[in-house]
Amino acid sequence: PYRLRCPSFVLRSAGQVVSEGLRPESAGWMACGSCWGVVWAFCKALSYALLLSVAMRKHWDWFQWCAGSIYVECRSPENIPYESNVTQLRAILPSAGQTGTTAVITALRELDFRAYHTDDHGAMAKYVMMDGADPVTWANTVSRCRMEALSLEPLVDLLPLALSVSPKAKVILTWRDYHSWLQSAYTGGGTKDKRLSTVMNRLKGANAVLPWLQLVDCWTGVFWRLQLEGRPLAKPPELVSWLFRQMCFGYAWPHTNVYSRGVFKMQASEEAYLAHIDEIRRSTPPDRLLELDVRTATWRTLEEFLGLPLARGDGRLPRSLRSKLNRTNDPYIQSGSPWVLLGICLFCSMHAVNYCLLALIGRISALLLTGLCLFWCKHAKRARGRQAGRQAGQ
Repeated sequence: PYRLRCPSFVLRSAGQVVSEGLRPESAGWMACGSCWGVVWAFCKALSYALLLSVAMRKHWDWFQWCAGSIYVECRSPENIPYESNVTQLRAILPSAGQTGTTAVITALRELDFRAYHTDDHGAMAKYVMMDGADPVTWANTVSRCRMEALSLEPLVDLLPLALSVSPKAKVILTWRDYHSWLQSAYTGGGTKDKRLSTVMNRLKGANAVLPWLQLVDCWTGVFWRLQLEGRPLAKPPELVSWLFRQMCFGYAWPHTNVYSRGVFKMQASEEAYLAHIDEIRRSTPPDRLLELDVRTATWRTLEEFLGLPLARGDGRLPRSLRSKLNRTNDPYIQSGSPWVLLGICLFCSMHAVNYCLLALIGRISALLLTGLCLFWCKHAKRARGRQAGRQAGQ
């Protein structure tokens, strides 16, 4: 007496299989079952999308893995003896991004400097970016990480603090004319960064839904050892360091207040950009300042300024891995490294496993709910039967 009523278009399509020897009723049940399968698949996909959205919006950090990393970085037994109230920095780059800071950091690494750019200290030495940082603690962090060169971008307002605790440091001012810098910042940097972050945030959101990397770290300690060492990220990147940078990059964490300071405070105005360059010149003793246009700068200029042997002659400094021809502003992804591609595949695999687990949990929950409903209905039916029997006996 109780039949599942399917939509008319389903029953019409069910009639198409009569020629195969099936009764219309059976075909209708099959077609209707396939409809419910589509609905179930849609519900699973929608549920996972909502869960992912909540995890990303709430910034789920399982076991405080990323938040706690600031207390672990550069604290290996090899690094602790270097901790001091003054840094051993030999070069500070206080210029805004898109002026050649990446090219100079690359050159310093070729000269065997332990050099940190934003990608490095934003992941491995987050206290460097702290808003209102205590000078002693800031110097402790920089010295403990054994930094020899440091790019302050985008928090260029840290220059007075850095100079006050770095008596041996020299300042390298990279610059370009305002209109060229503005065009590069908008088309080369800002647009590409936003485009890439939109994709990467959704990819790495898989680890916010379920803590796969945290579990791997618990079992192997591979990320823990990386944080203790605190070295700059390798180029081409290693898989572990790239994954950790994606998950625990402290660039825009609340403690940095990054969007109210430094380069962002300039708001790309010409007056603020030129005032920043002028402030660097006034804050730095002339004998400790080098102004570079990386488009024409040579190795000789850099080596003479840093007091190094003149080993590379008048050759030009290396070009930045960032280029206006790149599709992204991320040199790690742009490099096409197999480790980066493997990392992206791992994030995709995490999403697939998360989805399957969510579907399994949903199916088990539905079966349990169905079982409870059937049990309740059967129990209620028996209770009514017993009550009817008692009434009939009376």
